[in-house]
Amino acid sequence: MISRQIYLRGLAALLLASALLPAHAADHLTQIRASQTLILGFVAGDAPFSAGTAEQPSGYAIELCGLLGEQLKHQLALPALKLHFQPLTAATMLKAVTEGQVDTVCSAVGDTLKRREQVSFSLPYFAAGLGVVVRRDAPASLLTPINEGAQPRGPVWRATLNQGLNRHSFAVLQDSVSVDWARARMRALGLQSELREVPSNAEGLAMVVNGQVDAFFADRLVLLNYQAENPRGSELLVPERLFDVLPVSLPLARGDDAWRLAVDRGLSAVQRSAAGQSLYIRYFGPPSEQSQLLMKLFQRPE
Repeated sequence: MISRQIYLRGLAALLLASALLPAHAADHLTQIRASQTLILGFVAGDAPFSAGTAEQPSGYAIELCGLLGEQLKHQLALPALKLHFQPLTAATMLKAVTEGQVDTVCSAVGDTLKRREQVSFSLPYFAAGLGVVVRRDAPASLLTPINEGAQPRGPVWRATLNQGLNRHSFAVLQDSVSVDWARARMRALGLQSELREVPSNAEGLAMVVNGQVDAFFADRLVLLNYQAENPRGSELLVPERLFDVLPVSLPLARGDDAWRLAVDRGLSAVQRSAAGQSLYIRYFGPPSEQSQLLMKLFQRPE
């Protein structure tokens, strides 16, 4: 009798957990097969990874998702599978995944433990590097600690430079991992500098150009892209230093291993393919030896 009661209680708990699990998370592939459509979110101001409009999205992550869609057509036996792109913001992209508004987000989304509280992640497809943009005429009190990071001598910002750094203001993209990184570094060094959160990469760069802040931290490739497109880009400096490195992956709804496996299988096939390698070269140039090694680590064999 006791064992039967335990069994019934366990069954009730399992049924309750299933009822609480979002429908899109419980059987994502079934919904895709029924709709014959992949809904792909993207953040428009994230070039060179994602830009444009719903009608004409562009960027490396956008095209990578296009190749992934081709892989899923074959893998899921859905030759008529359509791709629909939906613009999002950095603040809403993870919520859109958890609520089933999109199947994933085709932008430079860093995989962190904090974000894994909301979503699951695919295998990485890129390694993002946190960089900084400053004015070329910035004072030595700012340029010295930033450029020292190019030498493998120790911390990027040393405590002995706190007094000089306290005179400067910094900006980061709101709702990005850069916010936590910047706050942690400022606390560790006891800095009282102003830290401003901006809604877009374009605005952060413009604030540096116009002297509203002294430095803007974001993905280095994104900064280089905006510098090249800005009419006053020659006034800016994007040092080679990377302050942090983060794996970039596709966010997925939690609780659906079959959907995540399908995406991981598709991504691995894309990265091994000639089309995937050509796509990388077109956006970022021939990969270095280190980049080639990372791409191999990102893939999984069948």
